Amino acid sequence: MVQGERNPRQSQKVLIAAIAVFVTAAFVLILALAISDTSSPVTGAADSGAYAEALATALAGADAAIGERLIAENDCASCHLIGDGQTAPLFDGLASVAGARRPPLSAEQYLFEAIVLPAAHLVAGYANAMPNNYDERFSLTDIGHMIAHLLLLTGD
Repeated sequence: MVQGERNPRQSQKVLIAAIAVFVTAAFVLILALAISDTSSPVTGAADSGAYAEALATALAGADAAIGERLIAENDCASCHLIGDGQTAPLFDGLASVAGARRPPLSAEQYLFEAIVLPAAHLVAGYANAMPNNYDERFSLTDIGHMIAHLLLLTGD
């Protein structure tokens, strides 16, 4: 090989390394953009003001009967109403405990968070098995309807 000529294998290795660096950088950029996406109306720390604006919008005109229908249509019962509660916390009596589950959140705030950010707080003994895209699948109005229904489930 003449001095100054590149070995084809060496050039191939350099090209592969450059592609790997590019792909890794693209992945990191996409991940960073996904994490920083602020299109969701749910932001803020879990304090007494958490989700205030989104929750107020959600609860404006909330109808528990519509919420009951939405919960049935979306098969929430398969995990939260049927069985012995091994898959997910049961809805029965939820309104009675929701306000104490994640202080200082109110029952409404806790239920809102549990629907749109289910991984934010897991009830002891349960895994994060709930879909994490309900803030994309449901409007704030629909979420408000569901919360209104859930607040009726006192277990009495």
